[in-house]
Amino acid sequence: YQYICDFIEFGEADIALVHASAKILAPRLTVLVDAVYDKLFSFDCTKRIFFGEREKHDNATDIASSSLENYDQNKPQIGMRKGALKMYLTRLVTKPYDGTMLSVLDKMGSMHRIIKVELIHLQILLTFVQDAITAECFRYKKSGEPDAADFDVEGTVRAFGKVIGIQNQFISRWYEDPVSQCGHGAATTSWWCTIL
Repeated sequence: YQYICDFIEFGEADIALVHASAKILAPRLTVLVDAVYDKLFSFDCTKRIFFGEREKHDNATDIASSSLENYDQNKPQIGMRKGALKMYLTRLVTKPYDGTMLSVLDKMGSMHRIIKVELIHLQILLTFVQDAITAECFRYKKSGEPDAADFDVEGTVRAFGKVIGIQNQFISRWYEDPVSQCGHGAATTSWWCTIL
């Protein structure tokens, strides 16, 4: 983690900007989360992931009457997952970037790997989220609200880009063998093994 932070120059100033954005993003999180799930449900390949998990989360009536085509966002599983995404995004903009945060970032990779979500879906979803956050930051800057003129939109967008990049690395580590990436050494000597 420290190597990544040093390389991309992610530090306390970036964290302060991310945290300062909470007042802008918090009121818009429900809209952002709904947009994420609208996007996920607009493609069969991502909708199929939730459909495959329905037996673990949805009630028996929903399971029996569901097909991929009629599976919608009104199912218990989707409400649970929307709540989890909202909690995750809230944590990014309010909590310290410490060992607990690193565990959260790492868990995003491990839990999606367990349910066999392909890496491409996670990476493009993070890009979608980053774009939505960027749009919200620019929307606020142009809003004319009292503090908008002083809002550091460029710094905030850059800071979020770094956060998303860090998250992407924590996800990717669950899908890649770092040893094969560099071609030498045992897995226990990989730098990934030393970050947590």
